[in-house]
Amino acid sequence: MEDSILILILTAGFIGGFVDSAVGGGGLIRLPALLAAGLPSHTALATNKFGSTWAAGMSSAQYWMSGIVPKKAASIGWFLMLIMSILGAIAVTKISASWVIILVFIVLLVMFLYVLFKKEFGVEENIREDRIVPVTVSMSTVLGFYDGFLGPGTGNFLIAGYVKEAGFDMKRAAATSKIVNFGGNVGALILFASVGLVNYKVGIPFAIVNIIGGLLGSTYALKYGTKLLRPLFLIISFSLISKIGYDILLS
Repeated sequence: MEDSILILILTAGFIGGFVDSAVGGGGLIRLPALLAAGLPSHTALATNKFGSTWAAGMSSAQYWMSGIVPKKAASIGWFLMLIMSILGAIAVTKISASWVIILVFIVLLVMFLYVLFKKEFGVEENIREDRIVPVTVSMSTVLGFYDGFLGPGTGNFLIAGYVKEAGFDMKRAAATSKIVNFGGNVGALILFASVGLVNYKVGIPFAIVNIIGGLLGSTYALKYGTKLLRPLFLIISFSLISKIGYDILLS
């Protein structure tokens, strides 16, 4: 692999790790770089998951130790995401995903417009303790399956769900979502690795820069909180909507 291509991949891995840890959506940056480097699509997906899973693990540990995460709910969510993502990954081999991506596009667009025009979204907390575990269970079950089946926007949906339904601010929602979503990453990686799709020659250095970017991203989220997370969330959500919309038009 040429040095220039390797630099592109590592740069994308670092930036993607940062964004993913802060608000989700880092795959928008990482995956195109891996595809541009000439990796086959399934290998690119698996190698991206390898790098992002290591980064998610380190960032999750940082969020866990910060003290802002509801640990019981996050643990339940992690386990459910793990199981459901494996089931989703199995299902994707048997069911067409074309109709699902259209539904995801519509839901993401509605969510983006809601957050855009509701200026106080995620700014102040009004935590509803009795709803944290039920919200986590319902989101992890549905989004875990979706994460294994298709994937785009899982972190964004989790963050929005915690803010809207559990009363979290953006910082607590991002931290909890990262830990829950880590379970889905592990589940998908288990499947990818078991069938030999991960390119470890690219994946190991890719994972290292993802970890560095991820730790910086979680540090950013914990330090600056909602004030800067909300606009970053909107930017990534808009980028994701644009990418999915473009893919739908092409298909």
